[in-house]
Amino acid sequence: MAKHDDVIQNYTTTPVPLNKTVGGVGIGMINGNLAFAVPGLITGLEIGTSLGFKDSLMAFILGGLILSILGYVTGLVGRYNRLTSYMTMKFVFGIKGANLISFAFVLSLLGWYGVNIDLFSEVSLALLQQEFDLSPPVWLLEICLGIIITITTIWGFTLLEKVSNLFVPILALILVFMLYQTLTWQGPTSTSTFIPYELSFGEAVSAVVGSFIVSVVLMPDFTRFAKTNKDTAISSFLPFLGLSSFVYIVSAMSGILLMESDVLNVMLTLGLGLFAFTLLIISSWVTNVVNLYSIGLGLSSVFTKIAERKLVVIAGLFGTAASTLNLLDSFTDFLFSLAIIFTPVAAIYVVDFFIINQKRIYKIEKLSDIKDFNVSAITAWMFGVVATYLSNQSGISFSGVEAIDAFVISAGVYWFLCQFNHQTN
Repeated sequence: MAKHDDVIQNYTTTPVPLNKTVGGVGIGMINGNLAFAVPGLITGLEIGTSLGFKDSLMAFILGGLILSILGYVTGLVGRYNRLTSYMTMKFVFGIKGANLISFAFVLSLLGWYGVNIDLFSEVSLALLQQEFDLSPPVWLLEICLGIIITITTIWGFTLLEKVSNLFVPILALILVFMLYQTLTWQGPTSTSTFIPYELSFGEAVSAVVGSFIVSVVLMPDFTRFAKTNKDTAISSFLPFLGLSSFVYIVSAMSGILLMESDVLNVMLTLGLGLFAFTLLIISSWVTNVVNLYSIGLGLSSVFTKIAERKLVVIAGLFGTAASTLNLLDSFTDFLFSLAIIFTPVAAIYVVDFFIINQKRIYKIEKLSDIKDFNVSAITAWMFGVVATYLSNQSGISFSGVEAIDAFVISAGVYWFLCQFNHQTN
């Protein structure tokens, strides 16, 4: 195989060879990049200004610990099988059942792809006007970023790992400077009327968990490249408990000390104009490369006869074009609601692999024997989605964290249905 082909090989429908595995730090850096994105800073600001430093610190640590444990468990499924999350779903939900869920995943990720580009264009335009007195068209910013993201994603996991290892230290240094500016700040406390968010401790933990739950469910996409179980643990605890908590804490401290809940105002007030622009470009770029990478894997698992590179280009063009129309704002609530499909899926494939199949590896050569639909898995998934939705609407939760409720309920229902079917057959 040519060197070029080797670089872009993502093993979308086949197991990752052992000689292509990497260490846990490199994998963890990929999700670590997501922590430095603007949504992460906003989450830290909102929780910090709502709960105060002590309670928000506990929420960050508890939420990060929950994510890390869940990410380790889902990551092990990928490490053992060396398959993407989408290929794993075929063995668990059935061929057509998995395709249905994959489409829902792709739709959600594509929506977030467009929303992130919208967010990038709005904040970068404000920074360009503030720092350089420039006012380029918003659509030009969105198209330029979309092209860069699409080209980068085509090169797959290898480049994604290298870019992440390069950029995370740079982003961390910017946050360290932001922390230094915060602790030494002696100017006015706020540039606008300060209105703190109203969140309970449980809602704050749910916000932390919700910010990365999609990454947790899709962990097999990355941990299939992990060498050992220890590398899988590192790849989960490093971004979800380590790097993300660091970002949340710095952001929360800035918001509390400046009495400011707007991330752009915080960065400009602290004199981070150029650094903020650098952070914005890098984090938006890598965040959407991860999104588009997962979209490409999802589409490749459905359209197996079309090259992944072509699917990535099509998805990138579609997402970028949609963002320039500013139509995605009206779909934000829909996208948030759609995200509840993710956690039950993770619970079901974890139970299927570790309990039902007792860690027997899914064999690609046996994929032709898989039924179109696994009724038990689909029923458990639907039950989990409905239960999570009702919990969200009613405010009733046995754990205080919706993602945990969804995981436990879906896992329990799937296990029960499998046991029932086994005894009746």
